[in-house]
Amino acid sequence: MFKHLNVADSFAALSSCKLCRRIALVVFIAILFIEGAILIPSVVNFERDLLKRLELEGFQTVQSIFRLASPDAEPSELLNAAVRQMKNSKLRGGVLFDQAGKRLGKFGEEIGPDYTPNSTTSMQMMETVAGQRYEIMWTPKSIEAPYFIIARLDSSWIGIELIAFVGRIIGLVFLIAFFVTSVTSIILGNMVLKPVLALRQNLLAAGADPTNPDRYKIENASKDELGDVITAFNLMTKRIGTDFHALEDKEQELLRSKILAERANEEKSSFLASMSHELRTPLNAIIGFSDVIKSEIMGPVGNRQYTDYARDINSSGQHLLALINDILDLSKAEAGKLVLSEDNFDLDDSLGSALRIIDPLAQKKGLIINVDLVENLPPLLADERRFKQILLNLLSNAVKFTPASGQITVAICISKTGNLVVSVQDTGIGISAEDLPSILEEFSRVENDQTRSIEGTGLGLPLTKLLIEAHGGQLSIESKYGEGTTVNFCLPASRLVAQAA
Repeated sequence: MFKHLNVADSFAALSSCKLCRRIALVVFIAILFIEGAILIPSVVNFERDLLKRLELEGFQTVQSIFRLASPDAEPSELLNAAVRQMKNSKLRGGVLFDQAGKRLGKFGEEIGPDYTPNSTTSMQMMETVAGQRYEIMWTPKSIEAPYFIIARLDSSWIGIELIAFVGRIIGLVFLIAFFVTSVTSIILGNMVLKPVLALRQNLLAAGADPTNPDRYKIENASKDELGDVITAFNLMTKRIGTDFHALEDKEQELLRSKILAERANEEKSSFLASMSHELRTPLNAIIGFSDVIKSEIMGPVGNRQYTDYARDINSSGQHLLALINDILDLSKAEAGKLVLSEDNFDLDDSLGSALRIIDPLAQKKGLIINVDLVENLPPLLADERRFKQILLNLLSNAVKFTPASGQITVAICISKTGNLVVSVQDTGIGISAEDLPSILEEFSRVENDQTRSIEGTGLGLPLTKLLIEAHGGQLSIESKYGEGTTVNFCLPASRLVAQAA
């Protein structure tokens, strides 16, 4: 159960709760509005009562005038008696008429001369001089005398009474509004505010510490909608805690699997990197001896079929050696054991050497290789063997995936920022947009009707990317399926050797 709030606690909580302040303000304004609606007719009724009292006092004063005078008194005597009565009453003036409506005289303050009463005129009362005076007429029948009299009465006190009345009512309204709002705040604090604040506090705490849902469980004995919300909150925190523990366990399991996979990959890369000599030595022997047999260096082997076999062995060995070299280079790069032998070399010579190797393959397919070099290229500070390997990988891919009679363009230039930019463009089969992200993944190949007949391991581009990044460069690929591919890579300007003028 929730601890009940006293008045001080309720107002303290109310001051810190925006919603509660709004509710209290609405209650306060509603009471003022209702009391204001009641006040208007109350003021009107009170004013009517005051006017009736004024009328009664005026009537009693007029009656006393006729009682004090003799029954056969002249109008002048009545007027003098009226003047005497003015001193101790609210009578301030008047006009006396006979029963025919003839004006007999006046006393006190002047009343308009245009008004002429008659026997059919009813008694009436009207406001004059901005509420400071009221004029009323009495008939002979009402005053039991053979005269009409129009009297002017002092009504200035009515405004004062009305202001005092309104002030008392407004004070009472504010007192009632404050009392009702205070009681509402106490009830609201104990029945709604306290559970809501506890719910908010526990919700924030449970969000910061979802692993301990029982710590933030709210005791609930309410059987209303708020109790349903609290019950739902308790169930939610318990479910979140259970799910969070399961998620943590899964995360730990995935983390362990990731660590094991990374460790296995590192061990694989380290193993392959350290196996370079063991793999290459016997393979070089196979290639070397097959080359001796193929070239008949030790003398004729007799049957020409033996030399053909030796040529096949040599070709397969060369292919296998290239594959092993790519795997070992990739493993070294992943293991962080790739060491660059950097030196200054001529870009034209390096590109020419790569083209001489690729040219026979291009001619065999009827491909045209275009070269676009800017003049006076400065020497490049890099690992020349690795740079040539990059060029060979890109050119061999272009030759491999470009159909007969296609074209390949190699361009080398210096960008506006001073970087070296190398571009290899072909008119080959191209790569679709959805396959572009995967071609830089190791052992990944794009599978379609045009690529199935083309041999490849999927190591060329990933290795090329690693070699370029080892030199501080970047590789990018642009391609459109069926139209061709452009591979660009750039090396930082710091690798271009400035030549003395």
